[in-house]
Amino acid sequence: MTVRLAGYGLRVFSEYRLGGSDATVSGVGLSVEDFVSEVLLEFAEGRLAHEASRGELFSLLATALRNDIVDALRKAAHAREESRSALPRDGTSEGQPPGLDELPARTSDFSQLMDAERYRQQVQAAFVDEPELAEVVNTVLDHGFSKPQEIAEALGISTTDYQNRKKRLRRRLIEYRLVEVRDERADL
Repeated sequence: MTVRLAGYGLRVFSEYRLGGSDATVSGVGLSVEDFVSEVLLEFAEGRLAHEASRGELFSLLATALRNDIVDALRKAAHAREESRSALPRDGTSEGQPPGLDELPARTSDFSQLMDAERYRQQVQAAFVDEPELAEVVNTVLDHGFSKPQEIAEALGISTTDYQNRKKRLRRRLIEYRLVEVRDERADL
């Protein structure tokens, strides 16, 4: 029964373009095996009741499995997570990862990293005397948050307070010439 359910689960995964037997639902991290074991556990614990007059046991379990997978796809964690392949999209050698010789050369990565680190130090140094703005800068740089709600939660303040700090921060960044401001009137 387990193998048959796993086969059905793989079919549901492929229907939703989730991948093969090693795939997981992003944001939730559950594989076909996880879903199958959860359904079987629900049945064993009596949370899924089977009535012989309503059809086969497999139909009940398969329906529960499909519903669990669809529910996982509807969760907010799955909707927010973006999954991307770590491999380039050029289609080298049919499903095989590219060799080291086939990967693009990254000669400027080190210099870019150093430039980014220097910029980070300049920004942090500019706000040493303004602790509220320094908190925002450090939170964004350390955690990579970009959404106002995430940043506000990390700082332990309201979103409105964050938006006010962001306005002050933007003015200071322009004032200290740490960002470039494009004059839109020049484009007219």
